[in-house]
Amino acid sequence: MTTSIDIVKKQFEIAAGGSIADLEPTEHGYGLEVRVNAEKAVQDADGLVSFVPTPGEITRCELPEADHIQLISMAGEGKVVSPFYDSLIIQIICYGTDRNDAVNKMLEYLDQVVIHGISTNITLIKRILRDDEFLKGIYDTGYLPAFLERTDVPALIAEMEEASGVESRGIDLEMLKIEGSSELKVLSPSTGVFYRTPSPTEPEYVNVGDVIDTETIVCQLEAMKMFTPVNLNTFAGDDGEVYDSNQKYEVTRINLGTGQQVNEGDLLFVIKPIVNIERSD
Repeated sequence: MTTSIDIVKKQFEIAAGGSIADLEPTEHGYGLEVRVNAEKAVQDADGLVSFVPTPGEITRCELPEADHIQLISMAGEGKVVSPFYDSLIIQIICYGTDRNDAVNKMLEYLDQVVIHGISTNITLIKRILRDDEFLKGIYDTGYLPAFLERTDVPALIAEMEEASGVESRGIDLEMLKIEGSSELKVLSPSTGVFYRTPSPTEPEYVNVGDVIDTETIVCQLEAMKMFTPVNLNTFAGDDGEVYDSNQKYEVTRINLGTGQQVNEGDLLFVIKPIVNIERSD
């Protein structure tokens, strides 16, 4: 962006026996790239923030053309972001006359981008581009944790969810009850690949007949090279816990085998509360 030289093209020319001996690059302006990932922010009970993949189908995608913008993108309406690869879906590269101009043009462009069906980190990127510390050029590899510490994280999470165009799928215990029994469903919290064991040589997390509590890891879900342990506390939300943490449960059915792909809301397990058994501290 700053030299008007296609570096990759020149590498191919060298590999083909060409030469760049006569190349005289001159720099002008400023180039800025942001990397749009299919991820959402989550905050655990201790307040720690992490970013988890959100594979799925893109239901709406608006990436306007602009003279000062170049895109490297797989995103498009109807395209599916796979759980099998990493979460990067778009590189947006912006040219400006200087750093401030590039930042302002990037913000203006990102305000026009619309991606629905999956969550992305565009909301986070825009907040960073408006951050005083970033604008002053005061940043290093510790910048993001420090930025999140001074950020209203619940508001960021809500804004990212709103930008996805997907309504949050809150669940409650009534939705999970199996009619005619005391059994409860355990549904997949996200799209990914289901694993019953931490590794092929280790035993299963749980088997039919096992008694678990809400902290017992029951499986792992892999999406975009990230493994996420799942327990009954995974489903706790703003309104509190879904499964009673004072209760223990018996695993009565395991619906999937290791390596199967699941979508958000798919049935993973069936469990049954054990009467008169409570957790003791």
